[in-house]
Amino acid sequence: MSVFFELRDAPIFCNVLLPTREEALAAPRSEIRLASCPACGLIYNINFDPSALSYNGTYENSLHFSARFRQYARELAGHLVNRHQLYGKDVIEIGCGQGEFLSLLAGFGHNRCLGFDPSYDPAKLAFAPDAAVTIMTDVYREAYADRPADLICCRHVLEHIPDPLVFLRSVRHAVGERYRTVVFFEVPNGLFLLENLFVWDIIYEHCSYFTPSSLSDLFMRAGFSPIDVSMQFGSQYLTIEAMPLAGAPPLAPDATARVLEAAGVTKFADAYLRKLAFWRGKLGTGRTQTVLWGAGAKGVSFLNALDLPHEAIRYAVDVNPRKHGKFIPGTGQQVVHPEALRELKPELVIVTNPIYQAEIRDTLNSLQLQPEISIA
Repeated sequence: MSVFFELRDAPIFCNVLLPTREEALAAPRSEIRLASCPACGLIYNINFDPSALSYNGTYENSLHFSARFRQYARELAGHLVNRHQLYGKDVIEIGCGQGEFLSLLAGFGHNRCLGFDPSYDPAKLAFAPDAAVTIMTDVYREAYADRPADLICCRHVLEHIPDPLVFLRSVRHAVGERYRTVVFFEVPNGLFLLENLFVWDIIYEHCSYFTPSSLSDLFMRAGFSPIDVSMQFGSQYLTIEAMPLAGAPPLAPDATARVLEAAGVTKFADAYLRKLAFWRGKLGTGRTQTVLWGAGAKGVSFLNALDLPHEAIRYAVDVNPRKHGKFIPGTGQQVVHPEALRELKPELVIVTNPIYQAEIRDTLNSLQLQPEISIA
């Protein structure tokens, strides 16, 4: 593998916010060294140490407090139910969070749903749990192979797993000879990251970055036959629907796709440096009140990469109430509710994800605020 991007002192956890600024400033850090594989196209952080991460109840990455994201999740659940006729069926979700997506699958198709997630915390539920949904605070493993499943879904987990092929082969083993079981995975779109220079998506928690060709290749190596690979959510996500193969996978690497993806890799590091220079120049002009909208992974990555004086950006805004009053790891900005902007009256709002721009603008209008909005 060839290293093409290096980032020092990245926070190990972006989605664990800290209760005090002192703890946030002392958050553990590590180096990210991204390398690409010319054979399969996978992009991987070769400096990744899985022992440094522990996913438990303090982990918080739910996006379901955004109306824009809820709309997408409902459309996705409806698509899966309709396409695969999931009515009165058994569904398993690996890494289900607090069960928001499972509840949609249960409600749309009256399905029996079982979720697995070590970070599940019933106290965090923002809705009444569906009686058809059961969640276990455990990882999905071969011990649960006897659990029936017409659909096994897994969203935004695979990019966190150090050896994705071993993991997928364990899922394939659990499926066994149930050849009608559908497997659905969703991951960040590495090709979108490369082509659109979505540089703030580089975080330590993600050891792998998949492109359409590398994701298909991975599933075939694990014993699945991809039936659909799509870009979703403004092309920021990749989804794959697959079914188990009975025999050996017919591996046929897409040479054209590899060339296009490699071209994106070669220009990424320079583009990252240009973005850093732009934002350091823009925020070093003495603007008195700037806030960052989005205390998730992209926002944490943005703030830590710039490493500006605290006075440049004092607050991060987020619609997730579980983050309010907490502090950004590495840089120590306090996370506040959008209502706090009535008092702060920002002149500039930096948005880390453009897909939420319309929603953010509507919120600012409702607060009778008209700051400049700039996409990071």
